[in-house]
Amino acid sequence: MVTCFLCNQTFDSIKILFNHFNFFHPEQKFDSYFCAENNCSRSFSLKNSFRKHLLKHTYESQPCTAPQLNDTNSFIDAITNTNVITEVGYTHSNSEFNGNCKDNLTIDPVELLNHSISCFLASLYANPIIPRNAVQVVVDGLEKVIVEGFSAYIENYIKKMLSEKKISSECFTVVDNITSVIKNALGNFKTEHKRFNFFAEKGTYIEPKEVVIGQRLNKIIKNGVSILEPINCSQQFIPLSKVLKQFFSLENILGETLENMTNLMSNKSVLGNFIQGTFWQSRIKKFEGKTVLPLFLFFDDFESGNVLGSHSGIHKLGAVYVSLPCIPLHRSSMLSNIFLTLLFHSSDRVEFGNNVIFKPVIDELNFLQNVGIEIDTSVFKGTLYFDLGLILGDNLGLHSIIGFVESFSSNFPCRICNIRKENLRVQCYEDESLLRTIDQYYIHLNENNVSTTGIKEKCVWLDVNNFSLYDQVGVDVMHDVLEGCAKYIMGFIIYYYINELKLFSLQVFNERLFGFDFGPERNKPCALTMEHVSQGNVRQSASEMLILVRYFGLIIGDFIPAEEPVWALYILLRKVIDIMLSSLVEEQSTFLLKTLVEELNELYLKYSKKSLKPKFHFLLHYPSLIKKFGPVGNFWSMRFEAKHRISKIAARSSFNRRNICLTLAIKHQLQLNDIFGKGKLCSNVVVGPCKSLCPMKSHAIKNELNLDLDKSLICVSWATIEGIRYKIKHILTQDILENNNYKFVSVNNIFLYDSNRIIFECNSLLMVGFNEHVYSYEVIFPETNNNCFIFQDSLVSPIPNNLNVTPDGTKFVTVRSPL
Repeated sequence: MVTCFLCNQTFDSIKILFNHFNFFHPEQKFDSYFCAENNCSRSFSLKNSFRKHLLKHTYESQPCTAPQLNDTNSFIDAITNTNVITEVGYTHSNSEFNGNCKDNLTIDPVELLNHSISCFLASLYANPIIPRNAVQVVVDGLEKVIVEGFSAYIENYIKKMLSEKKISSECFTVVDNITSVIKNALGNFKTEHKRFNFFAEKGTYIEPKEVVIGQRLNKIIKNGVSILEPINCSQQFIPLSKVLKQFFSLENILGETLENMTNLMSNKSVLGNFIQGTFWQSRIKKFEGKTVLPLFLFFDDFESGNVLGSHSGIHKLGAVYVSLPCIPLHRSSMLSNIFLTLLFHSSDRVEFGNNVIFKPVIDELNFLQNVGIEIDTSVFKGTLYFDLGLILGDNLGLHSIIGFVESFSSNFPCRICNIRKENLRVQCYEDESLLRTIDQYYIHLNENNVSTTGIKEKCVWLDVNNFSLYDQVGVDVMHDVLEGCAKYIMGFIIYYYINELKLFSLQVFNERLFGFDFGPERNKPCALTMEHVSQGNVRQSASEMLILVRYFGLIIGDFIPAEEPVWALYILLRKVIDIMLSSLVEEQSTFLLKTLVEELNELYLKYSKKSLKPKFHFLLHYPSLIKKFGPVGNFWSMRFEAKHRISKIAARSSFNRRNICLTLAIKHQLQLNDIFGKGKLCSNVVVGPCKSLCPMKSHAIKNELNLDLDKSLICVSWATIEGIRYKIKHILTQDILENNNYKFVSVNNIFLYDSNRIIFECNSLLMVGFNEHVYSYEVIFPETNNNCFIFQDSLVSPIPNNLNVTPDGTKFVTVRSPL
């Protein structure tokens, strides 16, 4: 018997174990193989080395009852019958070869072969870099190798064996039949049409639907004469009901979601999710007795080609994505769990209007709310309903699809209140008397005067059942803060200190930026130019701006005098960003945020001598919106805009622009097809190469933590849990002390226990205190060794922090996810 080190299932032979790896742990890269026999902790980077090692264990020395290879006829009889189609027993099962490994199921070898080929082809189709016509080249090449190489060799060999009377005619017939099956293995996959039909019959491929939205005149040449001929304009719509049905049929997804919702609803002390906000709490009362999940709908335009090229704008597309805010946070941030539901040319929306473009989506939302989808899983059997929670996007995108003025220099540029632009430029406090109401909206709509109301047309989303215009349109902290207010504030601060106070030069700043250790951060800020600094313009992406603001105090704070008044503007910005991007927000934090935003606007007006931009005004509404919708960092545009990247890569890999919307929509659905075909999402725990761990230390760790001595414990170089990467020397937040300081630990070693839990061996750091000038915690390493062992799931925050050393040798820890 051999044991799987990933799920602890046992198998009769090494061959079946390796088949188990292929079909039931496809998400594993298998950079290393770990031995789970008799508490053996050895690891191997090569499969063949792992196989040889398993042969050395005692179970391999037991008498073998399988037919021997030298008895050819007996061997053939053991694996097949004269009809070739036999049943092979495996100690694991699932309807699509995925699932619980404890049940027994017989698998038809031909079906197993089709499954292997379909998984391989699905993975090729899912890769946005690979165009679909390249898959056909692969299939043709495989068929040639199988037919002209592998099968031809077997046929010639067994004919020679038969002619030499080394095998019987019955054996020849069986092998010949097997060869025939292998030769025709690609019969269901020879053409793309057959492949798509195979996926569709399995229910994993959901084909986009073409929706005709109007006509336009196209110039063609007929009989040597140029004429105009009407052609249909269309968009691609993906039925959301089918996608959601397949998604919640994946292994454990619905169970995780319902459990997460129960945990969130029972926590009344903090806001951590949209369903905890006041809006959803009141909304859910309309669906008494039903299981209802909220949906987020995001709209944005993106350029599928070269933004600066001669054809820019021609292939500019509008995309509508849908996400599920109630699924666990590590699931909702995955791009594969953001679903494309509508794709169209941006120019078509301008020409034909929002009503025509968004009608399929509105009808689908009403269907999901009224009819729902039928789900039959082990944790839930019945109807699952969905209700639109929020419409999301950047400010321009939101205004364009909800009917508000698209110019932010207009008289009334705010969609939340009725403030005039003259007052907006100096307003530091939210005026609740100016907040828009639905009754007022219809009055303004009848006036039909955009210059006095800020309303351009009736909102198309009012056709969604029970839609509330002023309660179901979100905000975007990415564009409002990171690409808005932070850009203006940091631009002013850097210019002020370089050009006016001359505390440091731009060269020194860029050198500090280049040499700074950003630790786990991936999006390091880029160097600034004097041209941009002179304009007060810090050109960074949203992610780079976040990192720049987070570490700006440590990068340049030693140049700034302690009582320098403009530095308070940076500290206020730092505090505002911390609260807005916090994953958990207490109610009192919203009152603090209200005060901080007001002070931020006041100081910016005071020191910069400039008027406030509209994005400064939008921040005034954030505290009340957090109470309604929960943390605004949960629905910013960052992840949705990252979803555009799939379309952009696919568009670059394809030279076809005849129907670019269809090409990209198919690619998105083929990515879902790959996920649905596997039957489950990727594993929550992925580890790096194994390091040696002596049995004595393994035994000591298990005793200290009261662990099961029979379960495996492996030392690894790194671990990724729910998308978060942990490495040696990372700084973790173990606990919160009574004085609101953090207890930090430094990671010395990482262990994988029982294939699904991570243990850290750490050194505790001594807290000196919080240094507000650089906005980081000063710590020291203790002189004596104070090792401790911590489970990853016991940390108060899963996000690793960064340790930096200033020029004077002081050590600071910057918290990347404030609590």
